[in-house]
Amino acid sequence: MKVPSVITKKKKLFTYVGLLLLVLFSAWVGSRIGSPRDEHDGHDHAAEDAAAGPTVWTCSMHPQIKLPKEGQCPICFMDLIPLKNGGDDTGDGDAVRLSMSQNARVLAGIVSAPVVKRSVNSSVRLTGKVAFDQTRLEMITARIPGRIDRLYVDYVGVPVRKGDHLAQIYSPELVSLQKELLESSRAVDRLGPETSELVRGSVERTFAATKEKVRLLGFSGWEIQQVLDRGTTTDHMTIRAGQNGVVLRKMVEEGSYVQTGSPLFHVGDLGHLWVLLDAYESDLAWIRLGQNVEFGVEAFPGETFTGKVSFIDPVVDPKTRTVKVRVDVANKDRKLKPDMFVRAQIKAPVSKSGKVQNASLKGKWISPMHPQIVKDKPGNCDICGMPLVKAEELGYVTSGVSETNPLVIPATAPLYTGERSLVYVEVPDTEKPTYEAREIALGPRVDDHYVVKSGLEEGEMVVVNGAFKIDGELQIRAKPSMMNPVAGADDPDMSETPVSGPIDEEFRESLENLVDNYLQLSNALADDELGASKKAFAKVKESTIATNAPTGDTYSLWRDAKKGLVKTFTRLSNVEDIEDARGVFEDVSKEVISLEKHYLKGHGDTRYLAYCPMAFNDKGAYWIQGDQEINNPYFGAQMLKCGVIKDTL
Repeated sequence: MKVPSVITKKKKLFTYVGLLLLVLFSAWVGSRIGSPRDEHDGHDHAAEDAAAGPTVWTCSMHPQIKLPKEGQCPICFMDLIPLKNGGDDTGDGDAVRLSMSQNARVLAGIVSAPVVKRSVNSSVRLTGKVAFDQTRLEMITARIPGRIDRLYVDYVGVPVRKGDHLAQIYSPELVSLQKELLESSRAVDRLGPETSELVRGSVERTFAATKEKVRLLGFSGWEIQQVLDRGTTTDHMTIRAGQNGVVLRKMVEEGSYVQTGSPLFHVGDLGHLWVLLDAYESDLAWIRLGQNVEFGVEAFPGETFTGKVSFIDPVVDPKTRTVKVRVDVANKDRKLKPDMFVRAQIKAPVSKSGKVQNASLKGKWISPMHPQIVKDKPGNCDICGMPLVKAEELGYVTSGVSETNPLVIPATAPLYTGERSLVYVEVPDTEKPTYEAREIALGPRVDDHYVVKSGLEEGEMVVVNGAFKIDGELQIRAKPSMMNPVAGADDPDMSETPVSGPIDEEFRESLENLVDNYLQLSNALADDELGASKKAFAKVKESTIATNAPTGDTYSLWRDAKKGLVKTFTRLSNVEDIEDARGVFEDVSKEVISLEKHYLKGHGDTRYLAYCPMAFNDKGAYWIQGDQEINNPYFGAQMLKCGVIKDTL
């Protein structure tokens, strides 16, 4: 008997739960059908849509397409998407702006930085090798034929000083020259007080000439004096070094017979060296004679050596497309050795004109061949004797640094298309972050900055991170942007109201004839027929001139259009190809469309207003045609069906 009692209790529990759920559901439904729903029903969606403005249809792939009704993109045939007027983009005159909320700005990662005027240095990194200073190389040759009896320097690399003996040569010709020297010396000794000045001068000149001849053979002054004191000749002569350095090459052995001019030793001075660097063409704008150069070598890591630019090769190497830049380097401690590999850097301060500046050279004069020679006044080079030139003639800007500091922006700020540069400037004193597109003129890039020639002012804030996101948003909204500087062609006069008052029938017939000739011109251009286009242009011109209208305000638009057409026809003499003809046709179309709208609305045959968004580099252009099927006069066979019908005339 207990089991039914348990079952009865469970049934009662389920009944109570069901009633509770029913009450809660009824309360929820009542909340949904109360006053909030009534308020929503009273909400005027039509009024909101009207306030938002009419819907424009655009293409997500080609945002320059803007059509008044839905359909397919005339370029890629994708379905158009609605783009309502208004939104966050604003305009101030011709400026293109985009506004967004603070949260949107943070999510987009947009960062701005100020436009500043300050000194910047262009760092040019170069590579090259250490080389001998060619002005400090000496080739020691035999000045008289003979035999090398002894070599004092018998291996390469021996350091020598000026005057050190290198070898000893035997030559019988030395005897006759020394005898001549001794005879001329004795002749001078025999001169007495009674000797005439003429004879004395002749004898003394002969002795001096003979003495100089012996010296030029390689005898030192001390050796010549020894011969004179000894009074006897010798058949050996010592060959000596003419400068400090090391023996680079030995080209003779003991016992070798040599002739006059035979090379014996090659001596080079390692106390002064050259560093030959390879500079690309793009680096030459920052390299000047006399600039300081810092470089390092692998043999001494962490140590910095310095030198000065002494020569810039005037010819580009056709194989490497580089230019040799020569640097003079002092090497007193002999750490640098020829053929060492070097990595160098030149830091060039840049002026606002984009040139290298150096205020320390103001009023200075420099030697163009030896730029290490700098003087305060004009004169000649101490080394080569060439006249000094002003520092400005070597490409320096020497005005005060504060006067020539350039206006710079970070290199990440500009969007560069190859033809123009665009930045987005933060508009001050706005409720929401607002950015304005600004086309600017850029100078050279200097490390992580660009020099600004025009378009920006010091203190303005430019977007340095996120500019592409702003530009992309403007493209989606079919606004002018980096890739689309012009949003679309200006619409022609689309007024639907014809000119008030009756239209003279004769004038209307003449205008119909003008439009018919215009349609022939449009078809000729669509067929890519230049000759037929020129004939059609002539007919349009002829019908334009022949068309006359009565006086009065009703025909003022015709008079203005006729002036515009006649002015356009003057360009026909410069038409050389089909593209030139299409450019003239666009201007003719603007006037004919206006005339059609104002004077022929509701009369004559049905015609259609067509639009091609890709004409003239995506600027877009309109024309009138007699059929509803697109027949594009701006592209012809290239894209004959590109376009859309925008209105029925």
